[in-house]
Amino acid sequence: MKDLFEICGECRHLSDAEVVYQLTNNKETSNQVNAMLANGGNVSIEDIYNLLTPARREMALAVIELYKRIKERKNNYKRITSSADVYEVMLPYMADLKVEECWVIFLNQAARIIRKQRISVGGLASTQVDVRVILREALSCSATSMILCHNHPSGNFQPSKDDDRLTHALLEAGRIMNIRLLDHVIVTDGSYYSYGDEGRL
Repeated sequence: MKDLFEICGECRHLSDAEVVYQLTNNKETSNQVNAMLANGGNVSIEDIYNLLTPARREMALAVIELYKRIKERKNNYKRITSSADVYEVMLPYMADLKVEECWVIFLNQAARIIRKQRISVGGLASTQVDVRVILREALSCSATSMILCHNHPSGNFQPSKDDDRLTHALLEAGRIMNIRLLDHVIVTDGSYYSYGDEGRL
């Protein structure tokens, strides 16, 4: 059975319009996308999605969701040894988000993932996070350590003062409960910032 790389490879020789035609089975839509790309190339996946018929939209979303779930299963029980591991695990959840989301990765004694939990969803520049909620979730899954992770939709991965305050608050609260905060990683589509790597934990 072919793997995903081999399957995708069969489409790599096609033009953009031909790939869209494979998805839509509609020459008019294919031409529309081709025209959009010709006018500057600033086309998002949402733009193409909005051109699909309802049935094709459902199919596209189902394929994307299934791909994410299979990838998540492969990441289950993954051992986290670096901030790069955190970025790899969380990027599929945080790529292309328009608003900030805060997640926590809960780990066992061997630094393997027990669970990834979204804690809050916010606006363009911030999201409210309750440290008590994080600790409650950590205790419920018997985590011995945790990694805080949130995105910056702006693309600027430098931490804000609010990020610093949250990191310090969770670090101190975790010490009281004997649940270690290993890192706080700020994710953007192209890079990330790690409090651990910067020696700030």
